[in-house]
Amino acid sequence: MAAACCGVLLQAAGARAAVNVTVEAPSVSVVEFDRRTPPPDMPRAGADGGAVCSNVFEIEATIASSVEALSPTTVRTYPDNIDIITRLKVTIYLPRDAPAKLRAHEEGHRAIGEHYYADAESAARDAAASLIGRTFEAGGVDRSAAEQEAGRLVLAALKDAFMQRTHARSAAANTRYDALTDHGRNAIKEADAIADALAGDPL
Repeated sequence: MAAACCGVLLQAAGARAAVNVTVEAPSVSVVEFDRRTPPPDMPRAGADGGAVCSNVFEIEATIASSVEALSPTTVRTYPDNIDIITRLKVTIYLPRDAPAKLRAHEEGHRAIGEHYYADAESAARDAAASLIGRTFEAGGVDRSAAEQEAGRLVLAALKDAFMQRTHARSAAANTRYDALTDHGRNAIKEADAIADALAGDPL
């Protein structure tokens, strides 16, 4: 239901640590299709009558780090400055003959994703703060390769921390929403199911 996209530039830096976050507005698109020929890029349909809502959380970052050479092939890096861009890409796939109830159900999945994306700035700042003061060591065939690997480790740590606050919680809430609604088949109102699914968040 979600994915991430990240990029990093590792460079020497010695300035005081700073974190900048840009939160892009959610992007929402609806793809209607003939049940006999579903779109090739559509995620595997579950039990929702052939409909799917894909909430894709993304984080992109440029990370400046101080670099200490431990050997010709090993470095230790200290993240200093982090510039982050976050995105949420929502795609709702619906059969053209989908009843209103099914459409409303998939809109509920979108609403849950957007609920957690509303916390994207603080989630990104917390993720970045968890890197400041930490060190990352990596090796490679030469110093350049070692720096690239260190950058990958830093970015992976940032991505994981961000996704735990956003994607993971959204995915869990959407699972609860499907259980409450029986994938849109029972009579519960979508707004009530969304509220109950969000209330079940353990955090």
